[in-house]
Order: sequence, then structure tokens, then C-alpha cells
Amino acid sequence: MEAREQNPEIKARGKLYVITTPIGNYADMTIRAVKALEDCDILICEEFKEARRLLYFFGIEKELLQLNEHNEKGFASEYVHHILEGKSVGLISDCGTPSFADPGNKLINECIAYKQEIEFVHGANSVFAALAVCGFDISRFYYSGFLSPKKDIRRQELRGLAFLKEPFVLLDTPYRLTALLTDLAEIFPDRNAITAFNLTMDDETIFRGNIKNILHQISAKSEDKKLKGEFVIVVDKKNKYSDTDTAVMN
Repeated sequence: MEAREQNPEIKARGKLYVITTPIGNYADMTIRAVKALEDCDILICEEFKEARRLLYFFGIEKELLQLNEHNEKGFASEYVHHILEGKSVGLISDCGTPSFADPGNKLINECIAYKQEIEFVHGANSVFAALAVCGFDISRFYYSGFLSPKKDIRRQELRGLAFLKEPFVLLDTPYRLTALLTDLAEIFPDRNAITAFNLTMDDETIFRGNIKNILHQISAKSEDKKLKGEFVIVVDKKNKYSDTDTAVMN
């Protein structure tokens, strides 16, 4: 922030492109997003390996800088100077939309503080992909995102969601799918839900039913009773006729 305080008259010269990348299937990359990747002078990515794989697929070569949860606090204020120098900078995450459950928010705020132009390039989104096929009333919904990895805190957070009047959406890392569903089954025994697994991929699967039933479906599908892949969980609102949520008060 020092440069901004010392040079209050700095004017906008560059541009930040916030570019959505596919959530699994590269065929979902939009023409506009490919063009943005091609036109940028520099790309800021979450992980080099994933970014290079994406660029190679589309035959693009670019200078890459890394911005992730480990270095965002220190590097965002440094990277914004590329934009101040007049360069077009693209921000991408490993998949999906930067700053949405992914790094990038601090860099975006740096650009806002310096009054730099920001352009969003849309694309596939796992949350809306899951909501679109859940079959629930999603005229209103609550996005809860990632809960705590610690079991006791996670269960407390889930109990807090029991009082919502809308469906809610959860994300988590692949290896916590079974643990999260187990907690959900205990706290919301009568709720209908879906678990959207590996959306857009060849093995995309939508598990439906109450949460205990979804756990049984996953056990039947996987030899080790665990699925390893990206997932989104949508839990329907309380059913006034049958949902007791008896575990909420325990």
C-alpha cells in the first residue's frame, strides 16, 4: 500500500482480467476466456502445474506468477504493480472462478484501491451446476461454502444451518466427503440432498435421496467406501411434514 500513499495521482493504465476456467471439462472454456488468456501479458495462477496444463491444452504460452492461500497476503500488493505499469494481467485459479472459494480477493481489492480496471470473464461454476440439477426450490438458497476441517466445529456450524428456511450449499476437499456426509446424516436425518460428484467430467454422478441413502450409494459405488474427486452438496430446506432434525439440539 506504500506506493499508493506516496503516489496518490497514479492513474489507471493496465487491466486485471478475472478469468473463470473449467471445473473439470476443458470443453467448457469459453471463446472469450481463451482470448483473454491469449491477450494477457502475464497470468497469475493458483498452482503452476494446473495452469501449465490448461495453457498447453489451448496452445498458449505465458509468463506465470503464483498467487495462492500461502502467499496472497504478501504478493498481491507486489503483483498489482504490473497492472500499474500498463500490463494486462489475467487471474486464474486451478478451476472455476478466482476469489470464489479460491485465492484472488486481495489482488482484486488492490486493483480497486488503485482504481484499476477489472473485467470478469465468466465460465463454468460448480455451485450453479449443482443447483441447476438438484430439483429443489432454489429461488432462494444459502451458500455456506467450506466448513471447518475440525469435526466439533464443523458439527456446530452444521447445527447453525438447521434453522435456515432455504436449501444450502456446501463445498469441501475430496478427502472429507464421507466425514461431511456422516455429520450431515446425523444432524439432518430426514433432509433430501444431492451430492454432485466430478461435475462436467465423464464420470459425473449425481447422488440423490436423504443423506444416509447417499452414503449407501457412495459405499456401493466405491470399493473403499470413499469417492475421491471434487463434489458439491446441496441440502434441501426442512420438510415441514416429516423432517424432525432431532439431532440439532443434541
